[in-house]
Amino acid sequence: MSPSWQVELVAIGSVTPSVLAHLREGLAGILACPVWIATLHVDPKPFFDPRRRQYAAHSILEHLLNPPPNEAVHRIGVTELDLFLPVFTHVFGAAQLGGPVAVASLHRLRPEFDGSLPDVLRMHQRLLKEVLHELGHTLALVHCRVPWCAMGASRLPEHVDLKDSSFCNPCADRIGIQKMDLE
Repeated sequence: MSPSWQVELVAIGSVTPSVLAHLREGLAGILACPVWIATLHVDPKPFFDPRRRQYAAHSILEHLLNPPPNEAVHRIGVTELDLFLPVFTHVFGAAQLGGPVAVASLHRLRPEFDGSLPDVLRMHQRLLKEVLHELGHTLALVHCRVPWCAMGASRLPEHVDLKDSSFCNPCADRIGIQKMDLE
């Protein structure tokens, strides 16, 4: 079964084109729906908070609504910037629950952020899982208790590593995508 929705990826600030292309391929394979990279590019300067020295995820979400995406489109911003929400010191991403927009950041998902050696494969996997997670929120999914589900909560990059780049059967059913064969 193919979902009735589509995914648009939008670069926020400087994002390597190969990162977006790899993400697009991964999402299209998992979701079996159209996924494209927008020609739109968002300048992040207005979202910078000098007191926190981070970028306001909630402001980016508001900006992604202009112009509003078509009804079936879920617009996901992708950035290298360090994001925050007012009640959190940092976030890997943010989304409008049941809304059309989300944002995901590579900043703290890069292995070298915590002193590990760079690992491009791990970085791509983490970003894919985080984008699936935020997309799930736009599709009205809340955090899942199945530990490997993409909708599981993640406070640390290592938590993201423990998840699969897929949804458990109940989450997949709720958003109308192909169910996994095994659980």
